[in-house]
This record gives sequence, structure tokens and C-alpha cells, in this order.
Amino acid sequence: MEPDFKRKLYSIIVIIVLVVPAFNAQVLTGVVSSAKGETIPFASIYIKELTTGTTTNLDGEYSLSLTPGTYKVSFQALGFARVIEIISINEADVVKNITLKQQDYQIKEVRVYSGKEDPAYGIMRKAISLAPYFLRQVKHYKANVYLKGGFDMNKVPRLFRKQLKEEGIVQGNTYLTESINEITFNSPNRFVHHQISKRSTIPNNSEDEVLGYLNYSFYDSDSDLAISPLSRKAFSFYKYRYEGFFQQGEYYINKIKVTPKRKNQQLFDGYIYIVDQLWNLHSVDLVNEQFFGKVRVRQVQEEVKGKAWLPVSHQFDVDVQTFGFNVTANYGGSVKYEEVNLDHELPVPTSLKNAYAEIFPEEEEQEVEKSADTGVLNKNQQKIESLLKKEDLSNREMLKLSRLMEKENQSLEQKARGLKLESLDSTYKIIRDTIDADSIDWNKIRPIPLSKKEVQSFGIQDSLTLALAGMDKDSVEVKKEKSNKARIVGGVLGGKKYTLRDSSGIITLRHYGLINLNSIGFNAVDGWQLLQRFNIRYYLPNKCESRLNLYPELKYSLGRNKFNWKLGSVFNYEHIKHTAFYLNAGQWSQDFNTETGISNFANTVSSLLFKENYMRLYQDNYFQMGIKTDLANGLVFDINGKYQNIDKLENSSNYAFAYPKRNYYDNNDIEGLSNPDALNGRKSFYIESTLRYTPNYYYRVDGGKKRMIYSDYPTLTLKYKQGIQGVLNSSSKYQMLEFGVDQDLEWNFMYGLNYNVKAGYYFDNSAMHFSNYTHFNTSEIPVSLKDWKQNYNLLDDYRHSTNRWFVEGHLCYSTPYLLVKNLPFLQDKLWTENVYLHHLTRPDFRNYNEIGYGISQIFMMMNVGVFAGFHEFEFEEVGFKVSLNLD
Repeated sequence: MEPDFKRKLYSIIVIIVLVVPAFNAQVLTGVVSSAKGETIPFASIYIKELTTGTTTNLDGEYSLSLTPGTYKVSFQALGFARVIEIISINEADVVKNITLKQQDYQIKEVRVYSGKEDPAYGIMRKAISLAPYFLRQVKHYKANVYLKGGFDMNKVPRLFRKQLKEEGIVQGNTYLTESINEITFNSPNRFVHHQISKRSTIPNNSEDEVLGYLNYSFYDSDSDLAISPLSRKAFSFYKYRYEGFFQQGEYYINKIKVTPKRKNQQLFDGYIYIVDQLWNLHSVDLVNEQFFGKVRVRQVQEEVKGKAWLPVSHQFDVDVQTFGFNVTANYGGSVKYEEVNLDHELPVPTSLKNAYAEIFPEEEEQEVEKSADTGVLNKNQQKIESLLKKEDLSNREMLKLSRLMEKENQSLEQKARGLKLESLDSTYKIIRDTIDADSIDWNKIRPIPLSKKEVQSFGIQDSLTLALAGMDKDSVEVKKEKSNKARIVGGVLGGKKYTLRDSSGIITLRHYGLINLNSIGFNAVDGWQLLQRFNIRYYLPNKCESRLNLYPELKYSLGRNKFNWKLGSVFNYEHIKHTAFYLNAGQWSQDFNTETGISNFANTVSSLLFKENYMRLYQDNYFQMGIKTDLANGLVFDINGKYQNIDKLENSSNYAFAYPKRNYYDNNDIEGLSNPDALNGRKSFYIESTLRYTPNYYYRVDGGKKRMIYSDYPTLTLKYKQGIQGVLNSSSKYQMLEFGVDQDLEWNFMYGLNYNVKAGYYFDNSAMHFSNYTHFNTSEIPVSLKDWKQNYNLLDDYRHSTNRWFVEGHLCYSTPYLLVKNLPFLQDKLWTENVYLHHLTRPDFRNYNEIGYGISQIFMMMNVGVFAGFHEFEFEEVGFKVSLNLD
């Protein structure tokens, strides 16, 4: 049976399950309003017997299809007291209007009250410390999710009106989408999203991001979306205020005001509601301020199964007011849980067991009788229980408890899966709609009724579809022809990718375009140059894990009147061990500092505008061959040999836009070079082998390809390089050994620490070309395209290159708040502040240290920094630098 047919059959079955009962059902409808008679939009409605949650629409209306029976239906909205109605459904539709009264909050002495601090902090310490448990409490669930959302395009700037109109977006219109989805979750983070059907008036609409937000958990400390008020680091970012409690059935619910300590686009402002004694979330009503406007998040959780509280309704409201746009948008989700399984291997904290026993004494007694002996607790679990017994946790104890619970949960996961993580395909898999939206009676199965505006939106879309169907065919063809010509011209100038498929395999060809930042350049040696880059990939038939990559490049140097070329090739034939054979050849004017030299674009701008040519070149006619493979997980071995026929190059141009009387420095004038013969042409052959080891390296396998993900340990690198005399008339004779340790520690919320330490020694340096020296990552130029984490910003290029021995070290600490971002008017910027420390020691230049402070991600592409250099602990110079990220 074909996969597509299976999917369609499965979808039809799901639709039958949803629709057929709806046809046999009666409709429960009504309006939810306040005591003042005002309708309440997005009020939450939950039917316990069906584990189904939904919300009212913008007009406060609700509609549910129910089979005959008696149901316990709860109605609630944030700020209003819950109303529970016992409703009987018989042979006729039922109209039930609900009035919600304002919630009265009581203030009482809280058991976790500590000293004179606000009682909210004691509550939050408990909630934060137990967040890792609640994050992993549910092992599996399957839910039917109805998703509805859209936006009102209130105002469009005149500049964008024509373009948006061509894309189907018109000022004053309302756009809407709704879909039926099935979400399957398996712990720890595997989601399968099956989109059963969807209809939309939004052009090019995708709900993937919205569903990603729906799957967001406020218990997750490591989310990149935002900093949760329940994060381990929350006390560094939020202030809390206790605003009372209310009773809801057997539970007491605490209301906590959440206020960010500083403006930040990753922080929330609003309210969270915590269940007393259980310390899990009851609901949230939070606002996140972005550069484009405000995002309001409302979520209500219910006790779905076995004391597991899960979200039953979601609501997102977005108010966009930026660059002349005015857009109001909202997305709502209705959830019906079909299956919910708890993780019984996850130990239930004793404090929760005791709380359950107090709230449900009879039920908990039965649970104790059924439960098996858990055995002896390990040391980690003993520490957890010891901390949970404390009524009054300190901030330090809260962090410790949260880390211990996180560690315990991860330990259980690691035992189950080892170092192999879930593949990306299985972590979040999307199956698109397989049932035609027109074949579904949406009015029968839609749990959130359409508002008047939304009904009009679908009506307008249907009219547009009929109008487009009747358009003159010739006018359509003329538009297509113009569009095709524009695409061809755009592909030649800006680049394009072409794909060919047949029985012999798949070939993709990418041309990077005639005009881009790297295609046109200038330097004093080549003069003006035109560079063209291509990428060709050949995938073997039925073996997508094997492919051949070719990287041809052509360059014409106007000053030298010479064509240069180079070809890189990589054959990947074993993707689990990352085994690849590579072969490179070419005739190219090459930077002496091949690995970390100045970019062609930065040198072009510097040369033409300021007549400062920082790049030093030689002619490299070369052939290189090597192989790279994983000897074991995390252990990578790379060995290659390279033959070079090297020629010396001289300046060929003195052109610049300014300073006509100034001359460029000689290309072969390298300050500090003790042996000028190292610049002369020669034949050279060397072999180089590198061994890199990263312990406990976690990985994923996606489509037969192994992808390394992360490790908590540093990477160790050992490199050996030897120039061999006599091979193909090679005159090179040298040996060097290098050892390095590096690690990039990225914590959440833009905190990070990067360090790199290397040491190298040349046992023999009898005959070497300057290009084979050890060159350091320097940025003599004021404006560069480099990252400063492992970069010397005040040292001259090439001057400190060595063929004797060296020790270098780099340290970079990144934080969202350090100095300038503590200023109130800068707190909401998505900038990162960085502190840098760089060290270099070599034979005739010992104990050089460079310290710096920088701000990165300005306008998402610019870094600025100030650096000070010290030689032998004596101040030498200070410099201001700018770096651009144009990738």
C-alpha cells in the first residue's frame, strides 16, 4: 500500500471519527458574558468527561457538538470566577448563556512565607524547583487540536501597498485560517503533527510556527523562545508579587504578578496562577513586548489524567504597530486529549505525594496500596527529597533542587537512549492536510464559532476564487511571461540553483551570481578582479548518503591579465562515520594567512577608499589529496598531502578612489620577518594529520546522515605537519606539533563562555615557505568581517607569524546585561555584551595580553568594541573596532 494512500485513508478515518458523531450530535451554544453584560472573548470551556477544552470567539460565543448525555462543563476566564454547569443533552440543541462574576481574591498567610519578603517568592521557589518534574511528567499524549487564527490588516504603509496587494494582502481586510490537527507527543521532545485538513484566506499561510508556540512549555528552562517565569534563572530577570488566592474545587489557586526587572524582548509581564501545595501551573496571562508590538499569551490548564495538568486552551493576541503597519492578530487553540500516559519511571517527589494525600485522602490511600515498593533511593534522589521536605527554600536551595531534578530526569533519558538523540524528522514531523477542506462540514466540528468578521473573510475568499477562475487566459499568460523573464535575469545576476533528476542520480548546480559582495574585488596585486563561484552536487541513485561535491571557482585578474582557477571536491560515502575523500587543485593568488586572513570584501573597501591594502598574496599552483573519518564517536582523524609550486607576486596596480599620490606598500614587505628568503618561489610538499576528540558527543541520525549535536566536554586537538624534501623536487624541510583545547559553552538567555588554548612547537624549520608558518587570527583593519572570540584586534597582520614555537589563548564571556544594557533606554535591545581576553607568547614577543569589551548583534549584524593591548604587563595601545556579519 502506497504511503500517500495510507495517509489519506488514515485521515479519512480521523475525519469520520470527528464528523460522524457531530452529525448525530446536538449543539450546545451560548454566549459568555460578565455581570455587566459585556461579552468575554476567549473564555475557556472544559468538559471533563471528554477531556476537551475550547474557547469563546471574539464575540464571546461558543459552540460544541455533543452526543446525548450529561456533562459537567466548566466556564472560566482569567480574572473571573469559574462556573460549573451540569448540562443534559437530549434530542434538541441546547442554548446556555453563562454569566461570570469577577474573581474575588483573598489574602492569607502562606505556609512558605519567609521573613519580610513577599510571599510570592516562597511560592515561586517551590514551583521553579519542581518545574523539571512537571516538564517530564507526561510520557505520551495524543490530542485533536482545532486551530483558528487570523489578522486584521488595519493599515499598510503606502510604500508596501502595491507589493502586498499583488500577494493578496489588502488594507482593511480580515484574513483567517482554521485547521484540524492531530498532535502526538512522546517524551522527551518528539512531536508528530498530522494536519488533517485546513482552509485559509491567508496567502502562503503556514501554521508551523504557531504550533511551535502552542507546544511551548513554561516549565522549560532551556527554551530559545523566551525566558519563562519558571526558569531556574528567573529570579535574575523577574520580580514577583503575591496578589491573593481563590478556591476552585478542591484546590487553592495562588495569583502571582510577574514583572520583568528590565526591558527585554525575551521577558514576560503579567500574571501566573500556581496551584497551592502542588506548585504546578493553573493558568497564565502574560504579555511579551517585541520590537514590532505586543504579544499576549493566555493558557488554561486542567487536571486531565492522574493529577497531570495539561493545557486545554491557548490564545495568542498580537498587536503590530511598526514601520507604519497596524495589524491585530489572534490565534486560538482547542484541545481534546484522546490518550494521556504518565511516565511511571519518573519518581514522584514525596512532597507531592503528601499534598495529594491531604487533598484526596481516600484516593491517595488506594494509590499507595496499588503502588509497588520503589526501593532504595540513589544519592541524587535522597538530596532531592531532603530539599523538598524544607518548607522554606532559599534561592540557592531552589537552584540546587531544580538542577538535581533536571539531572535525575536526564539520567533516566540517557540510560534509555545513550548518546544517540531523536532525529530531527522524528522530533517534529509534519504531515500536510490530506482531506479536501471543501468536503468537511466545518460548522459541525468547529469547536470555536466564527465571529461576524471571520464569516465575511471566508465569503470574500470564495468570491475571489470564482473571479480568478473567470479571468482572461491571455492576461494570465502575459503576466507569466514577464515573471519568467524577471526570474531568468534575477538568476543570472543574483544566482540560482538548478536540479536534474534521472535514473543515474540527482545533480544540483548552484551559481552564486554575477554580482554579489564576493564576485567583484580589488587588491594591489591582482588589481580589479571578477570572481565566479559554483557548487555542483551529484547524489548517487538509491544511496542518498553518498554524494560528490564539486566547488569550482574562476577569477580574472585585470591588473595581471591572468585567469586563475581552483577546484575543490569532496566525496562523502559513509555518513555514519563521516568518511569523506577530498581532492583539491588550482592556480590561485592566495593569502599567506589562508585560514584566518582578511576577507576579500573588507580589503577591497579599505584599498579603494583609504588606499590601505592589508592583504599579502603569493601564487599557489597546488594539488592536495586527503581523507577524513570518525575512528569512533567523537574521535575524528584527518590526513592529507599537498604539493605546491609557489611563485612570488608583486603589486600590479596603484589604483584607488582617493589619495592618488600615495603608493601601496610592497606586497613582499613583511614587517618582522627575519628570513626574507621565505617569500621566494619554490616547490613544496607536506603531509598533515589531525586528531580531534570530543568526549560524550551526542548526535542525531537524519536520513542516514549522522549529525553531531552537543557535548558537555571540550574538544582536544592534536596536529602534526611535516614538510618533506625531495618529493617531486620539494625543497621544504620542517616538522611541527600542535595541541589545542577549545569549548563553546552556550547557556540559555544569551549567556555563554568560549575558550581556546593552543600551543605549537617546530622541531625542524630548516626550509619553509612563509605560507607554511603558523599565522594568527589578527584584525589590523578597523572594520572587519571577523568574530572577535578568538581574534587579536591590535596586532599587525603577518608580523607575529612564527616557525619556532608559540602559546596562544582566548576567552570570551557573553551576557545580556553587563554595562550599557543596564541603562533603562537600552534594556529592550537584543544586544549581547562581551568581555574578551587574548594572550600570545612566542620567542621574541612574550606575554602579550589583550582585553576588550564589545556589544554584538546591533541591528542583528554589527559588533562594536574597544580593546587595550599590554606587552609584559605594560600598556601599549587602545583601539576601537567594528565588525560586520554579512553572512
